[in-house]
Amino acid sequence: MSADDVARVFAIEDKVERLKAATDGVAAAQQTINELTRIRRAVIRELHAEGWTFARIGAAAGLSRARIHQVSTQGPAPEGLFFGHGTLTVLVPEVRAGRVIGAPDPAAPHRLVELLRELGFTASIEHFLPGRPIDLNRDGLIVLGGPELSPSVRQLIAADPRLRRAVARAGDARRGIEDRAARRVYRPGGPDPHDIAYLARLPRPDGRGSVLMIDGMHPPGSLGAIRLLATRLATLHERASTHLFSVLVACRFDRATGEPLEAELLTPVYRHDPENRSPASGIRR
Repeated sequence: MSADDVARVFAIEDKVERLKAATDGVAAAQQTINELTRIRRAVIRELHAEGWTFARIGAAAGLSRARIHQVSTQGPAPEGLFFGHGTLTVLVPEVRAGRVIGAPDPAAPHRLVELLRELGFTASIEHFLPGRPIDLNRDGLIVLGGPELSPSVRQLIAADPRLRRAVARAGDARRGIEDRAARRVYRPGGPDPHDIAYLARLPRPDGRGSVLMIDGMHPPGSLGAIRLLATRLATLHERASTHLFSVLVACRFDRATGEPLEAELLTPVYRHDPENRSPASGIRR
């Protein structure tokens, strides 16, 4: 908020309106502080990993060594940059009755928003009607659901050069996701209750940004992907950063409750950069 913005708030005659405007301004300023603190911590971490001492970083930033060391350990986690910056919106289908193919677990959007807020983001949930187009040309979007839900989501997923997700139909128990490079199809199954989730950052239809996509093959898979984001976000950020990518997540869940017990990376993190078509290394199976 600029000095002119503060002056406009100060000039509001109605006290209640002035209070509301000041409260909104404080929230917006805090969001900006969170974003800048996250970026600062990330840059300090990157420079330190490149061999810079805290004293050298401090001298370059005009801060003391002690202050640089302090700010490198305080504030929003740098790996939160995985989600981008600014206000985030979780798009989820509106399920009025029964089960909708491709829909996530009902608890998934709330759990994801809770995680985002813990990371210092302003996040909200927005519903859309299944079967209809969605406006994906907006900043800060996270889609929670599969390609069965909207032609817009089908178009989004079709842009993935690595992993191909077929559109499922009612009664289709053999749904799977094909790893084109490995020529392998992954499907839920095994002796334990097990699901697969698709996690990707894909280009917006207008080409002016990206959309984060979380799609469980079944409802427990969406919870598994969110569990992975909560427990291994630093790993994902290290390998994907803010680039376009896709990866599959394996989730073992409790048969009675549908709650995830374990969530692990099932495939390499595939970066979609034209100059970097090889998968990120070091994935633990």
